[in-house]
Amino acid sequence: FGRRSYLEALVTAYEGESVTLDETTDRIVLQLGGLTLVYSGMGGPAAANALELIRANGGRRVVVFGACGGIDPKVAVGDLIAVSGAVRGEGTSRYYAPMEYPAAFDPVLTTRLFDAADRTGTGAHLGVVYTTDAGYRQGPEIYKTYEGLAIGVESECAAAAVVGARLGLEMGALLFCSDNVTLPKTDDQLYGGLRDPATRRGFESGAAAVFEVLSSHRDT
Repeated sequence: FGRRSYLEALVTAYEGESVTLDETTDRIVLQLGGLTLVYSGMGGPAAANALELIRANGGRRVVVFGACGGIDPKVAVGDLIAVSGAVRGEGTSRYYAPMEYPAAFDPVLTTRLFDAADRTGTGAHLGVVYTTDAGYRQGPEIYKTYEGLAIGVESECAAAAVVGARLGLEMGALLFCSDNVTLPKTDDQLYGGLRDPATRRGFESGAAAVFEVLSSHRDT
């Protein structure tokens, strides 16, 4: 996940234990009940570097978890998105595969993430997101051009899917919506972080769904 503010909330909820993954970086890693949680930092390059380290340390199955902006009015703040694939609007993935290669996540893992998200009682969606390197330039060129095609916008998924495929990792992604520019209320259009009760509800429900899926697949 890409925002450091989520780390404290996860540590509080799951009592994580800090461990060293790579002494040459300041990457934060926690052990949570047999699972490894990595704070990657934001953006495609950070996600790619984290996946390289995960694979080098024996990782096999990874779920990207974090916030996204909604770009479809059916996605409310706090809703969860099980990501089936991503539009490659970033630059990192082209170092791992030609642009014709799809940024797709494992369909079985994605289905299980969606089902787990749906069981939380939070709004759950299955769909495509747009991955951008310009976090502060998410205008109509994204949400109008991809209207009806993509339902969220974020900064890691396309890179993670392509890099994961190149490294032979089984990849999934579950995101919670923190804001949505297509919703009518101004408060819903602005990022409020975990201070927003709806965003925190999505964060907590999404984390529970991810941990459920990864824990149930630990030995498979």
